[in-house]
Amino acid sequence: MATSMAAALAASLPATTAQTEAPVAPKASIPKTMAHAVDIEAEIPITRVQLDGLVATKIIKHSRESQPSTATGTLLGLDLEGTLEVSNSFPLPSRGGEDEDGGKTSSSRYQASMLRALHEVQGDDNIVGFYQSTSMGAFYRQSLLDTQATHHEKLRHGGIVLVHDVAQTARGNASFRAFQLSPAYLNARKSGKFHAQTLIDNSLTFREILVELPVVIRNSPLANAFLGSIGQSSPSPIAPNYSTLTLPPPTSTARSLESMIEALDAYRSEENNYAYLSRQIKREKERVELHIEKRKAENQQRIAQGLAPLPEEDVSRLFKVPQEPSRMEGMLLLGQIDGYAKDLESLSGLELVKMYAARAGSGV
Repeated sequence: MATSMAAALAASLPATTAQTEAPVAPKASIPKTMAHAVDIEAEIPITRVQLDGLVATKIIKHSRESQPSTATGTLLGLDLEGTLEVSNSFPLPSRGGEDEDGGKTSSSRYQASMLRALHEVQGDDNIVGFYQSTSMGAFYRQSLLDTQATHHEKLRHGGIVLVHDVAQTARGNASFRAFQLSPAYLNARKSGKFHAQTLIDNSLTFREILVELPVVIRNSPLANAFLGSIGQSSPSPIAPNYSTLTLPPPTSTARSLESMIEALDAYRSEENNYAYLSRQIKREKERVELHIEKRKAENQQRIAQGLAPLPEEDVSRLFKVPQEPSRMEGMLLLGQIDGYAKDLESLSGLELVKMYAARAGSGV
């Protein structure tokens, strides 16, 4: 019986073998020359902050327009070989009359929508910290520490906070300072209580709350070329400005002195409250000790009489000893006083130089 053509073709094919697995492509590894730069595990600590010139301009503009309120915004960029490069930023809406929880919710929604929009246009959407404006160097605030502590838990290298001083910029000196939370403050924060003993154990003062990082402003090559052409062109396209040589009005120094006096009054009030609470705590503890000694003497007398001793009582229910107050508010006020003093020192020193220059020019 003749076989069919299909059967003949099937007989000529080789026997089927077990299906072999497809070879697995080797995982792409980072070249050794780039391993130090990429830093996937975030092992290289941040040693400096590189701020783009456009970002600095945007922060100055936002801070000036938000006065007298505090301007806050998000910083975007990338860390590379120990340098945190801030390449973009956007402002966050002010809370206005909203409550604290409502303001945080609206800011979070706005930030999420901005990050989505930047991601869609392939822009920088990696958060590296936030910026905040201040005046006369007084930036020590509990809100700043709380926000930075939140970023420290969620961001690589803990993120940074960039502080811009509006008063210094108005005098012709653009002030940008970058900070991170210190290990001493983070250790004290883990306990949840900033008592005197906690501060002593961690050697924590207002100067050790934050660690400052050097800030370098970087401009694009086009901006550098434009700045170079300004000095070479003749006549200069920008007219000379002699406003920096004029003496500032007395209100600037008076405002600095008033702010320092207000901070000193607030610190004195805080110290008085702490002293009052400390005396109250000491008084209640003495009452507790006196009650315990009295109960021990009474039990010894009952035992001597052959009677059963009285059961021990929970002194926490009989006496309410106040908790030890936190010292954080006092430290923050000391930081504000220190900022006001340094700002007043720089302002008065500049005024003295201008006054001597004016006297020398007038021949007096």
